[in-house]
Amino acid sequence: FPFVLTFYMLLALIEDSGYMTRVAFLADKTMHQFGLHGEAVIPLVLAFGCNVPAVMATKNLQSRRERMIAATLVTMVPCSARTVIITGIVAAFIGIVAALSVYTIVLLLVLITGLILSKTVSGERFGMILEMVPLRRPDPLLVLRKSWTRLREFLFVAMPLLIAGSIVLSLLEFFGILAIFQDLVSPLFVDLLGLPPYAATALLFGILRKEMAFETLAVLAGTADLPLVMTSLQLFVFAVVSTLFVPCISTIAILYRQLNARTALLVSIYTVLLGLVVGATIHRVAI
Repeated sequence: FPFVLTFYMLLALIEDSGYMTRVAFLADKTMHQFGLHGEAVIPLVLAFGCNVPAVMATKNLQSRRERMIAATLVTMVPCSARTVIITGIVAAFIGIVAALSVYTIVLLLVLITGLILSKTVSGERFGMILEMVPLRRPDPLLVLRKSWTRLREFLFVAMPLLIAGSIVLSLLEFFGILAIFQDLVSPLFVDLLGLPPYAATALLFGILRKEMAFETLAVLAGTADLPLVMTSLQLFVFAVVSTLFVPCISTIAILYRQLNARTALLVSIYTVLLGLVVGATIHRVAI
């Protein structure tokens, strides 16, 4: 809650000050390297809050090519829910430097993906015309209202899902279904990533909402003090994989609506493979 609230307040300050359009103009030349214009920075910044409205914001881009590239990159940007995982696991139990390194890895992969897409996705290219709004002092009351509006979803949608998820987990564990699933994925997660088998279940629940990956991990581990049951390397690998892993189901749904089913499927497959490959590489190099 503190991490999410702080981020939304900072985002509201940037938006209400009128600086966002200036960021778009400043970034225009750099964004050309990724087949985009500076205007695409706006949904990418919004994605740090939530990927869903950020994907919706890509509809303002002029060509389908730009919308496809921007929407794909948006799904990889660490949203506030992924920030909960990075700060709640890595920053809390390993250190702030390790948490920043997770962001560095993910954002570097976003840049590489953008460069690849700019060379492979065909389509029209247009110039950028954007109104430069005046700079102004943000109204503190409006900033708080905007932050609260965004935070309500976390409190009234995410929290009930987390509680319901705990109940479902307990039932699956009671009937032995979790044990069967974890036995099936154990070779992949234990041998390839060096993670405990229950981490696979946590990642699976994270598809519903990213916060649930953290909550599920704590439930299945039997403690919120994760260093008691996992090493620092395992916590780091889990945070990286869960951050890169397939977007939440809401993001997949909005990708389907904004673009098409094929794009939503390809993005999901790409992020799953990317998460597994990067996680396995970190595990192998570190050991």
